[in-house]
Amino acid sequence: MKISLYILIILTFSLAKLQAQDYKKDSLQFKIITNIKYNSSQVEDIKLKKVMCDYCTDNQKKQLGLQALKLAALEQYDPKNKLENGIKILSIYIRLSKTDFLALK
Repeated sequence: MKISLYILIILTFSLAKLQAQDYKKDSLQFKIITNIKYNSSQVEDIKLKKVMCDYCTDNQKKQLGLQALKLAALEQYDPKNKLENGIKILSIYIRLSKTDFLALK
């Protein structure tokens, strides 16, 4: 009897946790491509290459691009992204709620 009660409680919490993680209903995901140019293992330049969004206004693309540049500046210190010489292409994914995205107007 106790074991079945424990199993029922665990199942109930597991299903509630799965429903809470459904982000697709109320959020949007954007892919932004940036380039980090390295020269002698030092960052020379960080550029925005492309904001992939078919339904964004120019201002929304600009704001998403600025945020991606900030994230790329943080990613430049990650050892897996460092190069001695060359260009590292980063794909950055940004997820926003629909209400926050509409506020970018």
